[in-house]
Amino acid sequence: MKYPTKKRMQKYAASVVCALSILTAVQAAPVWAAPVHTAAVSQSAAQQHVQSANWEPTVKASLNQFMDMYGSRSASYDAANRPYAVFDFDNTTSILDVEEQLMVWQLDRLAFAIEPDQMEAVLRTGIPADKLTLTYGADDGDGRPVSIEAAIKDAAAAYKQLYAKGLITKTGKEQPAEVRVSPEYKEFTAKMRWLYDAIGDTMDASVSYPWVTYWYTGMTPDEVYNLAYESHSFYGNPDKGQTWSKGKYVSPVDYKSEAGNVSVSYKLGITVSPEMKELYKTLNDNGIDTWIDTASPVDVVRAAVDYFQVPGVDGIVGMTNKKDAQGRYINSYDYELHAQTQGVGKSLTIDKVIAPKYNGQGPVFAAMDSQGDFNFCTEYKNTKAVLILNRERSDDAGLCAAVAAWQKKHGVTLAEANKNGDTLFLLQGRNENAGVLWATDQTQLLGKKDNAYLSDKALDVISQLDAGKTVKQALEDNTKLKDYQGYKTR
Repeated sequence: MKYPTKKRMQKYAASVVCALSILTAVQAAPVWAAPVHTAAVSQSAAQQHVQSANWEPTVKASLNQFMDMYGSRSASYDAANRPYAVFDFDNTTSILDVEEQLMVWQLDRLAFAIEPDQMEAVLRTGIPADKLTLTYGADDGDGRPVSIEAAIKDAAAAYKQLYAKGLITKTGKEQPAEVRVSPEYKEFTAKMRWLYDAIGDTMDASVSYPWVTYWYTGMTPDEVYNLAYESHSFYGNPDKGQTWSKGKYVSPVDYKSEAGNVSVSYKLGITVSPEMKELYKTLNDNGIDTWIDTASPVDVVRAAVDYFQVPGVDGIVGMTNKKDAQGRYINSYDYELHAQTQGVGKSLTIDKVIAPKYNGQGPVFAAMDSQGDFNFCTEYKNTKAVLILNRERSDDAGLCAAVAAWQKKHGVTLAEANKNGDTLFLLQGRNENAGVLWATDQTQLLGKKDNAYLSDKALDVISQLDAGKTVKQALEDNTKLKDYQGYKTR
């Protein structure tokens, strides 16, 4: 999922039937458990260490040291109180963002269940009245300022026209060329996807994260799951939509509208790398449970876990809306279930849903990529190691990347970091143009030729660490969060 910034930092088989069950946690907070592949995992040879040569060497060695120190073969392991790991999903477990990819699938195929006279209200949901007049650049955030309220009205108007022509269906379908070139189709797809970026880049995550989930209003959880599975099976398939490229929506220049012409680019391609699946399996083989705490809708990630065959997932917590009497999602977040699973809400959801299953303890291992993961990857006292997928972030994920680079530079081992009361942070790179992890801590971002490493903010934090700041001080002094609970405080 996309995290808001001042400038945009853009966010198995079909025959297998999903057999997910609902677990009930303490305080009656249900989560989607995903034991679908547990049997298959247990049938393969147990693996004490990660093996792939595509892990960055320090990361690989540290992961294996972690398995030895905290897995079931260690003297301190308590089978009666199993340790667990928590992974972010988009851009961490997966390469690129499965929810953002589903948006493209949904728009291209006009897969919606919202009544035409309700669309404008749905698109306004959760946006404070004084934020509707905010503007965002018409061309991918740059150029002529466009009002968010005007774009909402335009998208809703175009939706009504498409609906009246019978083109909107709950499951969606591949649209013929004459539809795809029609002005109302171009207007609707461009304005909707533009709004996602505009809201994400101008408003708080508590507004932008649930906003996109309201696109599923009128659908049941199974219908969202099925829609997502179709998207994953297309964009996750190298013979189909997994092109590792970019596309663009452009609304008509001469189309009568309140906002005028806009354009917005998007990414094409998603996967879960063999290395990430290896890590899930190796954790499980070492007696460490694995959970996913995602800012994407829970049904979307359930489908991704199934399609990409992520092994041994013990449960998934994610964004979840309320349902009507017919079991269909409505445009209202279900706060009774748990907090929004972004930012501090990820920690709050661990505290409410996951930790009670483990005698209140926090995760021993965590994996992250962006700002929305900073809280849960830094706040828990018993977190021993954190894996960071490098995206050259200048938000608080960049602070964690800086600590990882500093610890690597000084040869800090897992045992040494933990003895000092610190987490060992590990920075792993990838090549987004090929959809693979590779044996370096640098990343080649999609569409770029040069490798990316650390942002200026991260480099400054390294200087502070070199000057004598502790990890705790570096994180707490530099976080962008005003209400950060603190490093190792939960």
